[in-house]
Amino acid sequence: MSSCKNVCVRLSIGVLFHQPGMPEPMPPEPKRAKSESLSLRLDPKTKFILEFVARINGQSITTVVERAIKRASQDIGTSPKWDKNGNELECKNWMTYWDPSDGVRTLRLISDPDYPTSYDEDELREFTATHWQFFYTNAQLTVPRRAYVDILWPRINDYLTIWRDEKSTDYWAAGKTMARDLSAARITPPEWPPQRKSETNKVSGKTPINDLDDDIPF
Repeated sequence: MSSCKNVCVRLSIGVLFHQPGMPEPMPPEPKRAKSESLSLRLDPKTKFILEFVARINGQSITTVVERAIKRASQDIGTSPKWDKNGNELECKNWMTYWDPSDGVRTLRLISDPDYPTSYDEDELREFTATHWQFFYTNAQLTVPRRAYVDILWPRINDYLTIWRDEKSTDYWAAGKTMARDLSAARITPPEWPPQRKSETNKVSGKTPINDLDDDIPF
């Protein structure tokens, strides 16, 4: 029976802290605006290694972990490393998706077919794709619409609930709520509900080509 005991190490990722008996980081690093707490269970040997590296480098434990994570993640990405001809492909790693805005980085992740999503993320993708005018600059979902996202994202779960509960009776209900919230923030919302292509063409006087009316339920 193993006598190994786990040791819990609590880290505040993003903000330095001083461990008793450890030297202060040299030179001191600037404080950051935000941090997230992370608890790790380590065996005594791994904890010793972590403290040893921190002592030798004159760093805090948090800094050692942060830098190790960044180094380890450089070659980990969502896309294949090689094409079918053996040519190396550009790696879509964490930097491809990172953004200070939670909404923007989430939209970048769930719109990428190479990113492994959960059931909840699949539902979120369906919702944001259906209401792409509020979240992206185009129907291909390639560029998040930052100005809208920053306003709407804090209530994204509320909009999802409206869509689940009311789409069978009012398919556009969630979009109407989002449009009102944008207007309340003095931002011009997109036209909602979106017009049929045939109606748009009547106004412009153009003949519809490859009419996609069937793609928009009314």
